[in-house]
Amino acid sequence: EKVTRGNSFAVIDAVKKEIAGFRGNLPPGLTVTLFNDSTVQIRDSLSVLVTNALLGLLLLVILLYVFIGFRNAFITALGIPVAFAITFVCLELAGETLNGNSLFALVLVLGLIVDHAIVIVENSYRLRQEGLSRREAAIQGTNEVVIPVIAATLTTVAAFLPLMILPGILGKFLRVIPLVASIALVASTGEAILFLPAHFAEWSPKQLKARRGLRFDRFRARFEVWITALYRRRYLTAGGMLLLMLASFFMVTRLEQDLFSGEDRTLFYIDIEMAPGTPRTKTNQVVGLFEQRILSRISQGEISAVDAAVGFSSGNNQNRLESNVAQIIVDVVEIKEGRTRPLEAVMNDIKQLCASIPGPENVLYRKEQGGPPVDPPISFRLFGDNYDDMIRIAADMKQQLALYPELFNIQDNLEPGTPELRVRVDPERAARFGLSAAYVGSYLRGAVAGVKATTIFRDNEELDVLVKIGSPDDRPVEALLQMKIPTPDGRQVPFSSLADLEEGSAIAAIKRVDGKREVTISAEAYFKDNIRDINAAFERSFAEQFQPLYPGISFSVRGEFAEFSNLLIQILRVFLIGIFLIYLILGTQFKSYSQPILIMFSVPFAFVGIIWFLLISGTPFSTTVLYAGVALAGIAVNDSIVLISFINRLRREGRKVQEAVVQAVSTRLRPILLTSLTTIAGLTPTALGLGGRSPVWSPMASTIIFGLFFSTVTALVIIPCMYGILADRGKSKTLEPAGAD
Repeated sequence: EKVTRGNSFAVIDAVKKEIAGFRGNLPPGLTVTLFNDSTVQIRDSLSVLVTNALLGLLLLVILLYVFIGFRNAFITALGIPVAFAITFVCLELAGETLNGNSLFALVLVLGLIVDHAIVIVENSYRLRQEGLSRREAAIQGTNEVVIPVIAATLTTVAAFLPLMILPGILGKFLRVIPLVASIALVASTGEAILFLPAHFAEWSPKQLKARRGLRFDRFRARFEVWITALYRRRYLTAGGMLLLMLASFFMVTRLEQDLFSGEDRTLFYIDIEMAPGTPRTKTNQVVGLFEQRILSRISQGEISAVDAAVGFSSGNNQNRLESNVAQIIVDVVEIKEGRTRPLEAVMNDIKQLCASIPGPENVLYRKEQGGPPVDPPISFRLFGDNYDDMIRIAADMKQQLALYPELFNIQDNLEPGTPELRVRVDPERAARFGLSAAYVGSYLRGAVAGVKATTIFRDNEELDVLVKIGSPDDRPVEALLQMKIPTPDGRQVPFSSLADLEEGSAIAAIKRVDGKREVTISAEAYFKDNIRDINAAFERSFAEQFQPLYPGISFSVRGEFAEFSNLLIQILRVFLIGIFLIYLILGTQFKSYSQPILIMFSVPFAFVGIIWFLLISGTPFSTTVLYAGVALAGIAVNDSIVLISFINRLRREGRKVQEAVVQAVSTRLRPILLTSLTTIAGLTPTALGLGGRSPVWSPMASTIIFGLFFSTVTALVIIPCMYGILADRGKSKTLEPAGAD
């Protein structure tokens, strides 16, 4: 294992260098194979993210060039390396490392960190078109939007930062994403406000091209006519969009669910469990049979190595050190090295190949998956004081679960102990010979375990001398029954005349939760479409079949979906904290109660985009998708903040509501589209997998893209209409100089 903050690549490179040094001196027939190289997946993941980040950066720069010209695009994009450099320094100081999560956070904010620069440069560029000098345009253009830019940064950070306090393993796994995003956003905002105006004043073109922007001006004119028509029908427009939003939220129940889709590792485990008390030699023989059959498939080019551990088994919850357990790790060839079948197909093939091996009581096949550990799809928990009753219920439930063909690896957490002999002394028979149960027990302990007679010193060490009758391994049950026990009057009484022997086994460990004994029954699933129905069926079965017979036993459904529900509540709490912070920031900026609520209408409409993306693409509704949706809340309001600020400024200048709304939408059309398109462009390669697809990051990127698309439409269409509706109701008829209503 590498130490904290160690470099996995450096460790593997050093190992490879050492192997290369002595590989040529190995005896004939002896080879060295690298096994379970975790850096392969790390390199692939980082390669995918870096490639997609570079593609996103290229798309972003092309968009900037098309909209605002080469020099302005260069000035805007210059903030990206500055923001990233500051972020790397802060991460180093915070003790964080460069990994898949932190790298995705940089991809996530790749388009966001230029948003503020775009707003400032575009506004300055617009003033240049109106005749101002480069210096005057830079100063005035920055001053006009500096407050909305700071507010937009604070709202985005307010949505991201609460995600750092998300409890549980998933919260710890993803906590670096909001940290990186927040640092990068603050750094980019500082660069845009402090340095960008100087760059614009010095480096922007001295003479503007007359033809640049003509096509966009024509598009802007058509959009102005369209938004005017929609504004006149603002009640119908807003009502129609609200109905669409409500209808979309009712579609949530049709979404598939998946707690966490992690990066697949190219290996799987075979957990073997023999009968309790099986000696290590017997377990080793059975493991040898597994190894022989698996190694026979190496020639097919799908399996690279096999590693077996006898007497040890590791799992998600605990490790076991027992003579009757073993674990085989099968390392599968990488896809890029020639493997054509998925890991699941190889694993099922090995499962069928080894199914006929006799001896094991239980064999589990499971693949290692990247990301935080999650509960299996099926998991039931029994609580009570009577352990025997819970054992019977667990056995019945496992039999019922076995009837579902989509389930496998059905097991419980009961750990049977080794076989034992129980001595039951008959008090009446022992009393006839003047003996007691305690005396019989002491004699047996001395005969089997021995009695300390004295101590001796050997090699400066004190050793106990035990006196006993033979060895336990040499005394079968029959010999024990025929053993003679002396009585006080000097007679020798056969053991069988005093006591009886029973063969049995005890529970190795009794698990408790909140003071109650607990038994867990779990199962994996090939597909999860029917999991909810199975959970509901077992809830009914327990209430109707077991509860009347065992009133002291309680039952709860756990598993992946129950964990998802609990995590959903936790994320929603974090989301509400972010929403409250966003409202405080907007209320402080606009000095209004109603306008922050108006701006925050972008958030539920962004969720409409997420819902339709999940429905159309068939992507499961997972915690990572929900995580991205919460982060999207801060991104979705950015366009609306700048738009409402501009409308308020025009109204303070004396414009009527409709005129101010239409002109503000027309004026801010380019920066709103550009900020949204750059964010979308930065995430598109990751969403589409142009540089390689990731089951974790691709859905998150797609979530933000679709949500941002709907929030942009909301900012350009719904927010102006609802602003007019508020004005009609007298909520914003007069504005104070600061923008209060």
